Amino acid sequence: MKKVMGIGIMLMVMLVGCGNDEEVVQPEEEPIEQEEAQDTSTDDPLEFVNKDSEYDTLIDAANEYEILNYYVSDDTNEQGFNIYEDGDFTMRYALVETENIADVDAKGNKEIQILGEIINDTDQDYNFDENRMFIKTDDNEESSLNFGLNGAWKADQKSKFIDSFPLDYDIPDSFTLTLIDPSLEGDGDDAVFGDDWDRKFDEAFEEFKEEHTVKELEFTKE
Repeated sequence: MKKVMGIGIMLMVMLVGCGNDEEVVQPEEEPIEQEEAQDTSTDDPLEFVNKDSEYDTLIDAANEYEILNYYVSDDTNEQGFNIYEDGDFTMRYALVETENIADVDAKGNKEIQILGEIINDTDQDYNFDENRMFIKTDDNEESSLNFGLNGAWKADQKSKFIDSFPLDYDIPDSFTLTLIDPSLEGDGDDAVFGDDWDRKFDEAFEEFKEEHTVKELEFTKE
């Protein structure tokens, strides 16, 4: 009897010992994947202003722009673009209020910018001097293109552009955009006034404007 009890006690001790020696296997933890932040900046003006794109910052040399507001007209499509066509000449453009967010002297500056693309499949230049495309704000301030669309209108060329309408007063809620036929030979001043620059926007120019205006659109903040 004592022998049986002894064997029983030994078995219990062995079982307890085995239980204490067992390794507890912890389930392996899944590695946490870190999602990389997507870069939403671009140097392409069409990607920047297209409402269907994921880009919200335009890199232009040392400047970085964000869109504060779109300006829209009866011609503006769902992507924010307006189209001007004349035979084999096509200009696609958007008008926006932007703010410069780069760490430069111009940081915080707001302006009306025009961005887009010109496809000129003709053998002639389409001029965009200061008297061909200009705006008049709801506060009666007039402004012409700053850089003449950067030469994007030259013959037999496809090119994108970034330009602006400089203003001395506040950014307007609305403005009228006038486009005088850019296919006319010579720039607007020489074609109408010769060297008499003081006659700009006088009666002669108003007659020229009335005869050759191809677009006159009201734009308002969306």
